Amino acid sequence: MFNQQQLKQAENPLSEQDKEVSRPSVPLAEDPASAKAAMENTDIYYMPENFQKNNQVAGHNMNVSGVVVLVLGILFLLLLSGGLYLYLVRPEFLGNIFGKASTPAPVTTTQTIPTQTATPDTSLPQATRPAGAPKDTYLAFRSELELADTVDKYIAVFARYGTAAKQKQLTDQKASLESVGGQSDILTSLEGSPVPALDGTETITEDITDTKATLTVTKTNGHSIGTVILLAENGQWKISDETWTTTTATTDNTVGTAPADDDQDGLSNLEEALLGTNSKSTDSDGDGFKDLEELNNGYDPAGPGKIETNKNLGTYLNTTFNFSLLYPTQWNRTVSPADDSVVMTAANHQFVQILVQPNTNQSDIVSWYRTTFSVTTIPNSQLIINSSWDGVKTPDGLTVYLTNKDKTYIYVITYNLGSTKVLEYKNIFDMMVRTFKLGA
Repeated sequence: MFNQQQLKQAENPLSEQDKEVSRPSVPLAEDPASAKAAMENTDIYYMPENFQKNNQVAGHNMNVSGVVVLVLGILFLLLLSGGLYLYLVRPEFLGNIFGKASTPAPVTTTQTIPTQTATPDTSLPQATRPAGAPKDTYLAFRSELELADTVDKYIAVFARYGTAAKQKQLTDQKASLESVGGQSDILTSLEGSPVPALDGTETITEDITDTKATLTVTKTNGHSIGTVILLAENGQWKISDETWTTTTATTDNTVGTAPADDDQDGLSNLEEALLGTNSKSTDSDGDGFKDLEELNNGYDPAGPGKIETNKNLGTYLNTTFNFSLLYPTQWNRTVSPADDSVVMTAANHQFVQILVQPNTNQSDIVSWYRTTFSVTTIPNSQLIINSSWDGVKTPDGLTVYLTNKDKTYIYVITYNLGSTKVLEYKNIFDMMVRTFKLGA
């Protein structure tokens, strides 16, 4: 608030026109002196010109600017948040807006790698069908085997033509026989039962799959028949087993000589040792029944109970062809890789072999036997009936042929006397046949 005198000192002189514009209108008193005094004591409110120009609506402009700043701040925060979201979550969207290539998402591609033919491992048997004929392999094998007059030559022939399992079997037998006798005894034991010589007149039939071949060799006389199993190993046919049977005998036990039997109860001394019975007593367990009588009827001659309870017998189970039977646990057991042949060998090198071969025509066992051995009649004494199979035994009683009820396989059970030709285990063999079960 300025009085007139202070105002004159503070501001620059104004033009007369300006003075009249700036001077307030004051009513004039009738008394000039009073009017002058009133004029001098009146407070004058004056706003500088610059301030008037810059702040004519200061209060109004200040409110509008605050709202604008607030709105702009909110929009800025929204834009900033949206930009961060696009930067972190949708970078490709920003790339499209600004014309920059966005980082492509990883693309899974399948790379084709050239197939390399692996070199076959010849140290392992290869289960592929060989190109050659199994019959030719067998004939070459037999021609060389007939010239083998020493143990080393004999084993060398099997090294060329036999399966790895057959070679190991012969090597193990040789090692176990070396401490028993001379080379001639070892060779005889390795050869086993005599095999008919081949003269080129035989009939040889083949039953071949990709990995196995079964040869049936029939001599012209019709009384000798051989079954040969060959397996595919390393792209070649290899000899696995060869079994021959002869039907020249007409009555049981005409082949081989009688064994030692101290108590004359029908069980040989070696059989009594296997079963745990007393070779000096016909009734070892004292139950009133003779030892052989109990064995033939399925009972344990060494104690109470069935024959299955005899502690010296065990059960062999073949899960591939689904059969089982009892056998002396003291015997060594050898199973072929194909599981179609098992050999159980006694300490004196006699053995029992179970061989499985296809029943190609699905014939009943009587028809199969007649066709195979060229016979017209089969005595009832050779027929064997069982709940799970039907069988025919050879006249000498040392081989039994049987088939399952659906006639898919022929099972051959053979007692091989080896070089001794003594019927040491004939009763044990009969017991093994009786306990042979299919579908076990």
